[in-house]
Amino acid sequence: MSHSNINDVANYLISECNTSISHRELQKILYFSQGFYIAKYDEALFESNMDAWKYGPVNGIIWERFKIFGNQSLTVSNDASTKTLSVEKKEFLTYIMALFLILGETLLIGMSHTDYPWEKNYITNINQRIEKNEIKEYFQEFKSPEDYISIAKEKVKFSELLENRKKYLTSLKNIGDDWISGGSLAPSEDICTACEKFLYAFKHNLFSRYAIPQIPKLIMGPIPTGGVGIELHLSEKNIYLHFHNNNHIIEVSIESNGVFDEYEIPLDQLSEKVCLFLERVA
Repeated sequence: MSHSNINDVANYLISECNTSISHRELQKILYFSQGFYIAKYDEALFESNMDAWKYGPVNGIIWERFKIFGNQSLTVSNDASTKTLSVEKKEFLTYIMALFLILGETLLIGMSHTDYPWEKNYITNINQRIEKNEIKEYFQEFKSPEDYISIAKEKVKFSELLENRKKYLTSLKNIGDDWISGGSLAPSEDICTACEKFLYAFKHNLFSRYAIPQIPKLIMGPIPTGGVGIELHLSEKNIYLHFHNNNHIIEVSIESNGVFDEYEIPLDQLSEKVCLFLERVA
């Protein structure tokens, strides 16, 4: 099979959808179509590349063509070309569109943000290229598009949880001292910020390393002596971190099969040491 023209692919998706389609939705469906097609047939659906933009994978040619629409629904003329699409490719695109378009723009973007082709390549304002072999390698990990959607939704939930926990951390510095009977100290602003950075580094490393990671259970809260405790519970191990006020050493305990490994990690090296927590999470 030869590659199709990406404009023909876009024309078909816009003209055949049974509801409206936004520019961002189109970009994500192009990305998912490319991913599942190349994984199944060992050949790219279209030759044009996807780049890692702020709102997920984007093709520059399609961006330039449709940016005038803004947030409005896209349209194409009745005679818009689809000549490089075979009947089989059209059936494939119809199948992908039926699965993904109903999910909505926000979830489609969120799902693409948990994929390592985007997570590994996104740099603010750079729009770095996502190589096709990376897209192929990633999507080959999934049994089917339906399998991908189920797993991606769980990753999105975890990502949203971390964002909420970051907001929670911002509020902790305001709980005041004596927040429990018997005497206690509020976490310092610096420690709350350090915890936020750790959560970001953990998520980035988790999503940029694994297509199908174990999603940990997260428990966190203030420490009476001043600071924050974070727990990450996985099927094969449990991770405990203690961030203490006015202390630049993080106490880390990793339990696996009843055996505990203890670490003291300098605060400024914590993000670099995230690999300690990621073993056996795939």
